[in-house]
Amino acid sequence: MRARIGRLARIGSIFSLLLVVAACSSTATLSPTVVTSSAGLAAPSPTPTPSPRQTPSPTPSPRPSQRPMAPATVKSGPAMTVARAGQAAVRLEDGRVLILGGRTPYKGVCPMACVEPVTASVEVYDPSTGKFGPNGSLAEPRTDARTLLLDDGRVLVSGGDGDFGTFLGTIELYDPASGTSFVVEPPAGIELPFDPTVALLAEGRVLIAGGSTDQFDTSASDATFVFDLASGAFSNGPLMAEARHGAMATRLDDGRVLILGGSYSAGRYDYSDAELIDPSNALTRSTLLVLQHPPITSTLLSDGRVLITDWGPYDIVGCTTPPVAEVFDPRTQGLTSVGPMNTSPAASVAIRIPDGRVLLFGSLDAGCPAVDTVQAFDPDSGTFQVIATGFPDFGGSSETLLDDGEILIAGGYGGDWGTMSAASRLLKP
Repeated sequence: MRARIGRLARIGSIFSLLLVVAACSSTATLSPTVVTSSAGLAAPSPTPTPSPRQTPSPTPSPRPSQRPMAPATVKSGPAMTVARAGQAAVRLEDGRVLILGGRTPYKGVCPMACVEPVTASVEVYDPSTGKFGPNGSLAEPRTDARTLLLDDGRVLVSGGDGDFGTFLGTIELYDPASGTSFVVEPPAGIELPFDPTVALLAEGRVLIAGGSTDQFDTSASDATFVFDLASGAFSNGPLMAEARHGAMATRLDDGRVLILGGSYSAGRYDYSDAELIDPSNALTRSTLLVLQHPPITSTLLSDGRVLITDWGPYDIVGCTTPPVAEVFDPRTQGLTSVGPMNTSPAASVAIRIPDGRVLLFGSLDAGCPAVDTVQAFDPDSGTFQVIATGFPDFGGSSETLLDDGEILIAGGYGGDWGTMSAASRLLKP
């Protein structure tokens, strides 16, 4: 599921647009599209029949952690070249970190409320020099995008929002070596959804799943496509059991993909379920799994299981606790409750560190404000531990694991929602 913080920013931007659309507008020049070739489409899949739903096991009693962690250390890092929030981040094979797109501060006189412009600019952090530097541009300005590091070193960038909160229905391939990017246009007969879910498959292929059928998010799609970067061909994948927008995707060790959550359309409801699809077989029926609450993170563990966290129970006037975490085992297709968690996660950022534990960034307290907490999940004991607190919250920032085990926390909103930061921090677990 996409970060709710990003969605709140989009909703806020739309509201601001209604107030000052005449005073605050911006335009973007799009790069020419490059048409890829097609190897033809597979026969349409039949509508899948969901398998019996799995019932989560009761929440176990808390157990002492078998590997207690010392408190993490946090230090100031270098400043980015520009302040931004909602940017995507990806670590390259050489250890550098790309920062792509996002929103930047509004420039000029703003009489009432202004929509922060979306940028196409890209910069790179080099741990060997400890500095950020410009690194070209995306083909389109976008914020809250999804990124995949491909086998050939390029980065696939998909979805997200353009200016004024409209969904994007394009994907592009960015080359870090040249700092350039081009939009990939599918062949006739393939219409990509707006803001789909993507996952990197074996042999360099990419799964494109679900998404909105229009840029205003009034409905969702159950279709999937497989994009073969080597040939440039698109083909139909299996239909999902549910039409989903804003879902998460985690590729399992056996090649299947776990699709989690998402919603039917904006303002409707979030799915509290997940499904398993086999991208190698367009006629495969999905297996539907019931989760306890709508999920917010999904992380592949070292042993092939998947940690799933969610918001926990909440209502329109406030946040309630406790949040819920479950572990999915692909071998049994069963869900097991773990935890309890210490606080409810506020941002959809979870990072598996080299020792196998998973760090969760940001949280919400019982009154719903974001608080500055990092939790560590130990898969050996199924327990959570707070390892860091006491620094600015994570609204709109990016978090990226570096080669030395530190985590780069870059940008985001400052003391209030309308103030963006160029600052970074380095967290050492």
